Amino acid sequence: MKLESFDYRGTGEAQGEFAEVSLESLRADTAGFIAGDRVCLVGVRFGANLALDYCSRNQGQAATLVLLEPIVKGSEYVEYLRRKQRIKDMMTGLDAAELAQEGFENIEGYKTSVRLIGELENSDLARLVRGNMVSERVYLVGGGKGPSADGELKCLGDALGEAGNAVVVENMSMPIFWERIGRADYGQVTEKVLRWCHG
Repeated sequence: MKLESFDYRGTGEAQGEFAEVSLESLRADTAGFIAGDRVCLVGVRFGANLALDYCSRNQGQAATLVLLEPIVKGSEYVEYLRRKQRIKDMMTGLDAAELAQEGFENIEGYKTSVRLIGELENSDLARLVRGNMVSERVYLVGGGKGPSADGELKCLGDALGEAGNAVVVENMSMPIFWERIGRADYGQVTEKVLRWCHG
């Protein structure tokens, strides 16, 4: 099995500015990277949303789909990001009014278009997959705590199952890796995902 990863434009080592990123550019980046069929597609956080979106538009291309901590309800996630950013802005004295006039918001230190934020806000994965066969095998992994995190994951798993997808849902204890990269051990998660992909 050949393992590959990529950065979306405007992120990591990819070309472009994050301010120019839209849902359409993210979709194009995903489609442009995937070559051939019968792939195992793994997505993390919003990357999981994009992987699921890709599979719903290209049925049968991914034999296996792994979704790690997908953002099930975009509106709740955007509100969380905005609250977090307001606290940072208050602590640093940053005035976001000028950015807003240009059609952007500061999200996690990234100049993010209001359009992309709106697209994320409107995403609802359970609605996306309803009645939609996305992959032969789906491994849905959450690491959230509390009843709402468990409930959202179960709702998405149920929607996938009702559409005929063979889905396994697991809520495992894992580091909040998108906020603590480099300071946590991802060995357990990696081993489970690899076993699932090979299975």
